[in-house]
Amino acid sequence: MPEKDVLIVDDEPGVRDVLAGILQDNGYEVDRAGTVAEANQLLTMHRYRVVFVDWRMPDGDGAAIANLATEIGSQAFVMSGYLRKMLPGNFDPRWTIMKPIRRDELLATVRSCIGAPPTSKALP
Repeated sequence: MPEKDVLIVDDEPGVRDVLAGILQDNGYEVDRAGTVAEANQLLTMHRYRVVFVDWRMPDGDGAAIANLATEIGSQAFVMSGYLRKMLPGNFDPRWTIMKPIRRDELLATVRSCIGAPPTSKALP
């Protein structure tokens, strides 16, 4: 299964585009999914090093996608604008990121998981 850097799963195109843009501008390869079904399909074709998934998706549970990603070897984070204590009991709160996500927090999270990309064109 080919490996890629990051998968962003969110039903809001603006959120996907902003997060992907930040990561791509810093040299990461990013795929995007707007539904749980699309995320499932991408996860069967690729292993992502890091997966960010919105908790509340219109066609399913984002935490289930995060769990699937973890099972295939990805580091997965559930994004939520809601309180962390509202996430399902089986999901470790250390693997959550509160929305809105700041640029520095996003980059720090990815770098802590997989490091800087080999040909990083990271901005200061």
